[in-house]
Amino acid sequence: MIRERFGVDPDTCTGDHACIRISGCPSLTITDNPDPLRTDPIATVLDSCVGCGVCGANAHAAVLCPSFYRTDVVQNPTKRDRILATVRTRWMALLSKGLENRAARYEAAV
Repeated sequence: MIRERFGVDPDTCTGDHACIRISGCPSLTITDNPDPLRTDPIATVLDSCVGCGVCGANAHAAVLCPSFYRTDVVQNPTKRDRILATVRTRWMALLSKGLENRAARYEAAV
């Protein structure tokens, strides 16, 4: 299983926060600068990143920030993960069964 993750290199980030203003991503935020000689806060990507790529695409398309990077996280699901995925999929299928019929009853007749 491969997931995309995005991040910001703290050594390269200039601290202008144009990436935050343009993308609007909730997992893109500011944090303290690790460099004691620089006082401007830098951008960072939180662990809530789902890897949609909007922030990285906007930053690179507008040539805003060279500090963005994309990485692929490889995760091999365990037996427990596979069982949970199966149970969740079946449970969602059971709960959504007949959803269209119930929704059709409440729609206005045309």
